[in-house]
Amino acid sequence: MEKIDLAVVFYEKEIDILTLLVKSLELHCDTSLVDKIYFINNAVNQSEGREAFTSKILPLFKTFKDAVSVVDAVTLGVQHNDGANPYIAQQALKLSIATLSDKSHYLVLDAKNHLIRKLRRNDLFTEDGKPISHLQIHGGYLKTCLEESCKYFEVDVDTNKQVLPTVTPYLMITSLVRELLEEVKKREGTGIYELILKNDKLTEFLLYFAYLTYRGGKSHFYSFEPKPYATLFTRWPESENDIKRVLDSTLEDGVWTFSVHSKRFEQLKSNEIDFISNLWVERGLFNNVGSAKKFIERQVTPPTSPSQEMTNAAGDGKVVEGRNRRLFIANDSNDVIKQHRGEKLLSNSQVKAWRRVIETRHAFCAAKGIAYRLMVVPDAHAVHKEDLPQLDNISAVRPINQITSELYDHSYISYPLEELVDATNIGESYHPVDSHYTAYGAYICYKRIIKDLRINIPSLTGNQVEFITKLGTGDLGEKFEPHRTAEYTECVVKQGRAKKVWNNGVTNRGHMSVWVNADTSLPTCILFTDSYGWKIQRFLAESFSKLFIIHSPLLEHEAIDILKPDVVVSLMAERFLIYTPKDIFDKSAMQFADEKGGDIKSYEEILSVSNVHI
Repeated sequence: MEKIDLAVVFYEKEIDILTLLVKSLELHCDTSLVDKIYFINNAVNQSEGREAFTSKILPLFKTFKDAVSVVDAVTLGVQHNDGANPYIAQQALKLSIATLSDKSHYLVLDAKNHLIRKLRRNDLFTEDGKPISHLQIHGGYLKTCLEESCKYFEVDVDTNKQVLPTVTPYLMITSLVRELLEEVKKREGTGIYELILKNDKLTEFLLYFAYLTYRGGKSHFYSFEPKPYATLFTRWPESENDIKRVLDSTLEDGVWTFSVHSKRFEQLKSNEIDFISNLWVERGLFNNVGSAKKFIERQVTPPTSPSQEMTNAAGDGKVVEGRNRRLFIANDSNDVIKQHRGEKLLSNSQVKAWRRVIETRHAFCAAKGIAYRLMVVPDAHAVHKEDLPQLDNISAVRPINQITSELYDHSYISYPLEELVDATNIGESYHPVDSHYTAYGAYICYKRIIKDLRINIPSLTGNQVEFITKLGTGDLGEKFEPHRTAEYTECVVKQGRAKKVWNNGVTNRGHMSVWVNADTSLPTCILFTDSYGWKIQRFLAESFSKLFIIHSPLLEHEAIDILKPDVVVSLMAERFLIYTPKDIFDKSAMQFADEKGGDIKSYEEILSVSNVHI
């Protein structure tokens, strides 16, 4: 009977976990079933990725050493030298592999997957040769992706019912994938990577499902059995019962792969570590429990070289690398690291000026019956202080402490440091290679704002949003050549009721935009913000009937007088506290917008734009 090919997409940070997969292939895979094993190098630095694989992974192969082929992403049309998005790239590559394989089927595995028993032909095919898959119901964000994928191929699918899965291991029908790629090229004039880049609600496996539905339906191509894997995802399973159920399923004959997501290792409890370590020893992947536990420890705290703990970037030198490869702003005009070391403080007159600004803003709004809140978003240097060696053994007063100590009333200023630190136990509240918080971090700050306003405003609950782990670069990662990438936590609203209806086309200072909510009974809000407003506005828009975004460090009196909001929020980065805003005398956002060619010249026009129903 015909063999299959295996395909694994990996990047540089997955080299260590990849050793477990390789061990399992040597132990539990047979040459009578598998022909070639393709390892697709998705590292941003392709030469480094290939070198790491060749030196650390290739020597582990014995039985399959002649079957292994390393393929650089560029060979399959992904141009990392031109700044390709690694997260989208890995999706596209799982489909593009079909152009390499000469077999009827190929099995896609992730680097985190590993076999825990012998892989048999009847795990993959029925007696009459039909490939086997399993069925899942997709909710939340994945349901949205399913709807988008089906819309692309113009197929009518009940998205509340079971469809094909979105996780590996995944047995693909090679000819079907090739036809999908050709169909995309015919429709778009470009490849699969460009399509997913254009619409990030399209995903590789759901596109594949939509296409096979377009070609005849899932039951025409696949037979269905229970899922063959046990996986500890980053955030699921959560309850002890669910965790036990997943771990216990590794003892079932139908389960032949086990996986632990990279962010899950640090969440493992001692009894879970014991179970996994014993499982690995029992299945021949480690000689003893001690070495298995050391492997788990290494995934939690990868070894770092002290000489690399503080590495200046090429180019402007305004970034340093801390522990765990996290990047931080440094040597900037705000002297942010000096601020956190207590070496760059506000003068007494600056502290008093800040108190006057905050109290005057509150009084101005209160006189108009408007609720006011200032949120200072903590720097990554405070949230991830333990990753920055320059702050070791430092516990210093910073500008934020000076200002809050001076205030008589703290009821209208928020500094959500504790919440953002706690949030790191679940996901990345700050992007490891960006100077800003992630959408997940923005959601945490949004929750604090709504709570602190102390008025009757609906707040998005955990059931109304979804956290998704992605891989990508950021403004600090882009200072390196090649660009640094890292996993970060995205947060999306599952069923949003708000829509952005206008923006003035201006970037940064002077930018303005309007969100409108289907629920017109909600209060209205103006958000005065810096770049931290980009990710939080999506959440705030769900709590207000109208949300006006104004990129300005000031409290713009004209905007408030004309737009007449119920709530005003000022949002700013902690590092900018060294500058005291002059709300009355500094250049206004409308002046900046006018100079930059904004398409609306008055707040009256903006108010008119907001009077739409969605």
